[in-house]
Amino acid sequence: SREILVLSATPDSLNWMCIDGTSGAVNAQDSIRVTSPIIQINPVYGTSSGGCRQASLLLHEDLSITVVPADAETLELAKKQLDKTPNGLYTHKIDKISNQVESYQVSLIEDSKFVARPVGVTSFAGEKIVQVAYPMRHEKVQSMSTILGDNSLLLKYINPHMAVVVTMVMDEDDQSETKLATALEKANKKPRKPAGAGTPEDTPDTSTSAHALPNMFVNLVDTVSGRVLHRTSHSNVDETKDVSVIVTENWVIYTFVNAKSRRTEIGVLTLHEGMIDSKGLTFFSRPEQTTTFSSFDARESKPVVLAKTYAFPKQVTALGVTSTRQGISSQNILMASADGALNTFHKILFETRRPVGEVKPDEKKEGLAPYRELIPGSPLFSLTYNRTLEPFTHIVTAETSLESQSLVLGFGGPDLFFIRTSPTKGFDLLPETFNKFLVGAATVGIVIALLTVQRMGNRKALQQSWL
Repeated sequence: SREILVLSATPDSLNWMCIDGTSGAVNAQDSIRVTSPIIQINPVYGTSSGGCRQASLLLHEDLSITVVPADAETLELAKKQLDKTPNGLYTHKIDKISNQVESYQVSLIEDSKFVARPVGVTSFAGEKIVQVAYPMRHEKVQSMSTILGDNSLLLKYINPHMAVVVTMVMDEDDQSETKLATALEKANKKPRKPAGAGTPEDTPDTSTSAHALPNMFVNLVDTVSGRVLHRTSHSNVDETKDVSVIVTENWVIYTFVNAKSRRTEIGVLTLHEGMIDSKGLTFFSRPEQTTTFSSFDARESKPVVLAKTYAFPKQVTALGVTSTRQGISSQNILMASADGALNTFHKILFETRRPVGEVKPDEKKEGLAPYRELIPGSPLFSLTYNRTLEPFTHIVTAETSLESQSLVLGFGGPDLFFIRTSPTKGFDLLPETFNKFLVGAATVGIVIALLTVQRMGNRKALQQSWL
């Protein structure tokens, strides 16, 4: 649908407006009285005839839910969507004051009244929530697995209810409360030989970064059950710099500034369900796979996580990823840097399976290169070319009617930048050197030749019939 539902709230009322995204015409608008602040907006499908095609369920602080637009047809459609969902409809809220994620189930207690019932809570004691990211809505995933070089399958873990919550330690005293911090403190208390004491083969470790206590945590939270699926930590993170996060397919990419090395680091997590051997899926045998998924199943809902960390020579202000019509083209990672440049990188550069040592033949088939910590910031990767722009804080991408093309918009500062890019080149476009005149002339010549031969064949058949 091309319609856009615009919401604006005041302390005691909510104004909504349904706008045609193509012409800008207002199709419908109204105002609703509210008695509690709105903390979450859940988009749902609206009416197909008249009214607004976009609708929303608004969660309030008192756990009441308001349906927008507030007409009888939209309310009835919301009831049907709730009835058609076998496991129920769930929502959540991010509380940055108490630093916790609260999960709720939407229930219908009366004919026209929705409420939210608490299901689970994820609390981050001693930490503050600095960033939250969700999977892209309506993202098209072409394949649910990755084919490796030995023809085995690496299954992707895709959970639409997952949220990435980045937290920072509030003060240094809270760092000693975690199990990881306790383990690191024990490691620091172990006696170490002074430099120069020992055999020549011994290499003393004089670095202290390995024993630094973590102050930033990346948490993968299931917003339905409220459970933490995975948690990773980083040390020496500059809290004064912004953290950027994107979630695409089974990838989680985030950037932060290391205060000790004074460089930008890129963390990459890839989530997987498991692996199928090259001979495990044949005509006669197939592995046992469940066709249902439940966020409340603690054993099946947790992913297998692979991680890698890279470095970038510039500070990153925003992250994005290209999107195409069917998801067939390979994705490119978009990075906006502090110098105003908008860079594009092939996704394989951030692959978590890049080998540390020598690349094996099977890995070469996948196009994997040896692991190099530094991602080069070459001008060849810049979409802004030599334009001088202010740094962007947001990157939005959209698909086109062509699979090879993706639209990119950078904004968030005084400048706007829009461009069309080709992640996998223009494989569905004719090249500029294509000779249209020659093809047209050849087509016309073939048609003339066919008509001439047909006429000659008819004349010859007519002469033979008189003999």
